[in-house]
Amino acid sequence: MLPRQIQFEGAHNFRDLGGYPLACGGRFEQGLIYRSDHLGALTDRDRQQLRDLGIKTVVDFRRASERVDHPDRLQGTGIDEVWLPVEAEGVDVINIRQAVESGAVDAQGARDYLTRANGAFVTQFAGVFSDFMHLLLEADRYPLVFHCSAGKDRAGFAAALTLLVAGVSRDTIMADYLATNDCNARYRAALMATVPDSQGGGDRRQALDVLMQVEPAYLVSAFAAIEAGYRDDKHFLAEALNFDSGKCEALRGRLGGLPGPQE
Repeated sequence: MLPRQIQFEGAHNFRDLGGYPLACGGRFEQGLIYRSDHLGALTDRDRQQLRDLGIKTVVDFRRASERVDHPDRLQGTGIDEVWLPVEAEGVDVINIRQAVESGAVDAQGARDYLTRANGAFVTQFAGVFSDFMHLLLEADRYPLVFHCSAGKDRAGFAAALTLLVAGVSRDTIMADYLATNDCNARYRAALMATVPDSQGGGDRRQALDVLMQVEPAYLVSAFAAIEAGYRDDKHFLAEALNFDSGKCEALRGRLGGLPGPQE
């Protein structure tokens, strides 16, 4: 069953982006690209598992303060780390989590943050995602894993872009996006248990649960921003990401082993 989640002791949303059917008739090759939450809590066993997967590159979308608080534990693995910060308001779930736990941000406030952030990926941070997509054209980067803090918003949009270029359907892209809610269910439950019942604990638990999940409206917000500013997906990729049809076809061939649909 897809997505193929890989169990780590110190990461709760690590999964293979491969396996999905492509419009060209092939499938997104497994074992090439992984998505994850941050890698700052990896155990020694986890670090060995990264080596066993053959990971050559880790792409980190977090802002500097997030990296200081939870630096990826990659020392000694020989893995190259590429930092591509996406500093959109509302996606630093660690800091927003503190506001939620204090009662300063409620469930609707968390939704509003995440909706705005996903739109900003298109309107404000296209350059960062362009750098990411061009990185995927480099053959010596594979296998690679990309991540943010929770592995659901910045990483979720990066996954959506990758799947879109590969030729995966919008419905499947959304299914992969929403799979975070199953992948991190136990982690969320553990977080809920840390919130005391007193002083509005129920409301704070609800807001925290919302913050740590994804909803269709968030990714729809990003797609709506594309539709508002560009003729279609191809126009967005070419104009905003400098990722024209030739680059799209090259990446499709790399990820699926077959050419994409005719332009």
